[in-house]
Amino acid sequence: MIRGVAVRVYVESYGCTQNLGEGHRIQRDLHDAGFALADRPEAADAGVLVTCGVIGPTEARMVRRWRAMARTLPQVVVTGCLVPLREQLFDGPERQRTRLVPIREQRSIPGLLHAPEERVETAPPGSTGPEAQTPAVREIVLAQGCTSHCTYCFSRLARGRLSSRPLPELRGLVAAAVADGAVEIRLSSLDTSCWGLDLDGRPRLPDLLRSLGARAARYRVRVGMMSPQTLAPIADAYFDALAEAPAFGYLHLPIQSGSDAVLREMRRGYDVATVRRLVASARRRIPELMLATDVIVGFPTERPADLEATVDLVEELAPEVVNVTRFSPRPMTPAALLPPIASAEVKRRSRRLTESRLRLARRRLERWIGRTETAWVVEPGSGGSQIARLENYLPVVLDGRRPLGRRIEVRIDGARSTYLVGRERASGGPPTPPDAINTGPGPF
Repeated sequence: MIRGVAVRVYVESYGCTQNLGEGHRIQRDLHDAGFALADRPEAADAGVLVTCGVIGPTEARMVRRWRAMARTLPQVVVTGCLVPLREQLFDGPERQRTRLVPIREQRSIPGLLHAPEERVETAPPGSTGPEAQTPAVREIVLAQGCTSHCTYCFSRLARGRLSSRPLPELRGLVAAAVADGAVEIRLSSLDTSCWGLDLDGRPRLPDLLRSLGARAARYRVRVGMMSPQTLAPIADAYFDALAEAPAFGYLHLPIQSGSDAVLREMRRGYDVATVRRLVASARRRIPELMLATDVIVGFPTERPADLEATVDLVEELAPEVVNVTRFSPRPMTPAALLPPIASAEVKRRSRRLTESRLRLARRRLERWIGRTETAWVVEPGSGGSQIARLENYLPVVLDGRRPLGRRIEVRIDGARSTYLVGRERASGGPPTPPDAINTGPGPF
């Protein structure tokens, strides 16, 4: 250890996988710059808050968290989707201790904090390196912004126009993550299927997946949320590439509504028939596909019949995961100008859909009971358990401890509404092939 005192920084992130990934990147940047990472505010000299503004209640929670951090820490950086569009929320005496950093300037954060005079190689008590938090998982952000014009969405305003990372850069980031021991690589963006539309040569997701090597590789990629309107033109090529690449058989496809009339008011850019075609195409190529979707209830123009159409579509598509969100008017969005539906009615509609999706999810997961499957141990769970992911990304909760990143065979013994319960087969799984990621020149 080099003598000196490192400034200890606590990073707290909220929201989507992209936000969490950016929070982890900030941690790595701080660690590389000589800062120590605190695992709680009480152990820190400074704080970084990565905010989410997707709905009103979340925004209010972000402000409360900022005030709490700024009252106890001498220096706080606020970034994420509330900066700069909602910076007026960060007002009061706590503002004197706060720096607001836009999303696309997050790499500057280490230079804004009081840097340590000398780097400490061994972290002090109450701190940790970024690799100690999720050693088997790495988030990689594909792009900032998107190409959509949804009338309710605040995130697209916060993140701006599409700005994609080049394919060689992404391939290098995946290779570095695998070299660091990651076995689950989460590729995230507001809309992953619009990645590449702004790049020379217009590479698309199938090109990226094909550049990552064969399915026998020692890691898996999880491709995040994608919009139906940008996936549709590349769907066949994408699902072919997904089935052959080192990737989980997972599709996160937000439908938002089962009513074409509501989708038009939302300016989603697709209809229900498009959603049906995409899901059918994905399941033809990947029969054990895990499907996740998002639904908004209580959009101002949603009628009772529209809600029933949404419930019917969800039951027809039978996704394993349905994220239900009550409509929340966001500043500067066209939908915020529409007359709202009464709060009590929105809550009733939310309960109606939630009850349906819980029954559906349980039935979908129970079909796995009794099967033996390959799984990747990726995260610690609660109460001494661990979380493993099947090849289609379904989570399996396991008792006991084993090295994170290990590939094992699991027996599925039970199912809950959101996860499976299993145990490791005594004989263990097959050895993981040693082939490495393709880091050579790819198609672009």
